[in-house]
Amino acid sequence: MVEVGMTPLQAIESATANGPDTLGPQAPRSGQLVEGFDADVICVDGDPSTDVSALSHPENVTHVFKGGVLYKGPGSRSV
Repeated sequence: MVEVGMTPLQAIESATANGPDTLGPQAPRSGQLVEGFDADVICVDGDPSTDVSALSHPENVTHVFKGGVLYKGPGSRSV
């Protein structure tokens, strides 16, 4: 999406927050870091809001949270 004119942040939002917003009341409680929503989050080295390519390299992923549970990173649970 960045290659066709979106800013990195617009591309990230279109892949995360905007999808659930299009479903209205049937949307899963996801796509935003808001209390009561599903907490599926990744943390990466770098700033993907200025360089979206930081998201395309698995070695940049430092933490993974699914449903609020840490699966990758210091103190993560074994899967």
